[in-house]
Amino acid sequence: MIINNTVLIIEDNKDVRENTSEILKLANYNVLTANDGMEGLEIARNNKLDLILCDIMMPELDGYGVLRAIENNPDMTGVPFVFITAKAEAKDFRVGMDLGADDYLTKPFTGTDLLRVVSSRIKKNQSLMDKFNRNFEDLDSLINVVKADKEMNAFSEHRTIKKVQRKEHVYLEIDTPNFLYYVVKGKIKTFKTNELGKEFITEIYKEGDFFGYHALLDQSNHKEAAVAIEDSEISPIPKNDFYQLLFSNNEVSLKFIKLLSNNLLEAEENLLKLAYNSARKRVSEALLFIYSKYFSEDKENEYFPVARENISALAGISPESVSRNLTEFKEDKLIEIDNGIIKILNFKKLRNLKN
Repeated sequence: MIINNTVLIIEDNKDVRENTSEILKLANYNVLTANDGMEGLEIARNNKLDLILCDIMMPELDGYGVLRAIENNPDMTGVPFVFITAKAEAKDFRVGMDLGADDYLTKPFTGTDLLRVVSSRIKKNQSLMDKFNRNFEDLDSLINVVKADKEMNAFSEHRTIKKVQRKEHVYLEIDTPNFLYYVVKGKIKTFKTNELGKEFITEIYKEGDFFGYHALLDQSNHKEAAVAIEDSEISPIPKNDFYQLLFSNNEVSLKFIKLLSNNLLEAEENLLKLAYNSARKRVSEALLFIYSKYFSEDKENEYFPVARENISALAGISPESVSRNLTEFKEDKLIEIDNGIIKILNFKKLRNLKN
């Protein structure tokens, strides 16, 4: 019996925590435990997990707060999340499901119930990740599994890759959506324009990301434009094929719902930052955001291309104000600037700039 998946138990009741841990260990799972939400988040950030079991009612940070934090962290999204709760009212289940919980265990539960939920959720997630790992080949595999023979064969066998040059539009703000797009190579920004022609960037998509799905799911015209930041390659997936995929597989539907939920949370956070952060803080946030689209956080001191108009469109301030703040960052030895490319020299100070 070889399992060895890693399960994190976040539970403030010592007896429940220890009993649950013992059952899982006997079934050959690796088990990590935390007695509150804050400790659980710290463990989750520092370990590769296959599933999280989390109590709802806890001091300091409850289970809902833990789930929100998990869903907002790109490195942890996709890990199956199961609530442990003594509260069986329908409204409590609905709150958890709306936040993105995958399942529930209601106290008191048996060892059989525990192992059934843990095993099924890990297997379902692993199966989906094997097929849908956000890269081009895995999307093909998933489509081959759920496709309707005649309609999807053409899509699967004759997939196209479209090259878009820097500053070339993929679609305009009022266009009718006909495709879901997948970034094979490069960077694509989406943005809205006000009546004065000023841009506000809503997102930057990198290799391995999908975009254009908001309008498809809403069945409305695009509410933002999409433009290549650099020479890029994208794969347009016809909307009928996307709908077929979406309606044929509940797990895929849930993935896109989670993407939309994350987008909404990020949009709310960005609005708060625009409302209350200083221009200096907004420029630092924009720099770190753009950097994250090129490199992981552990890969520091790399040069990356940054157009001042993109920082301006992210930060919601004028290009002149951007230039002034970049000059101050350079003087403070937070960044280096060389012919349109930037190197961040002090990530800690840039992240922790005060308003």
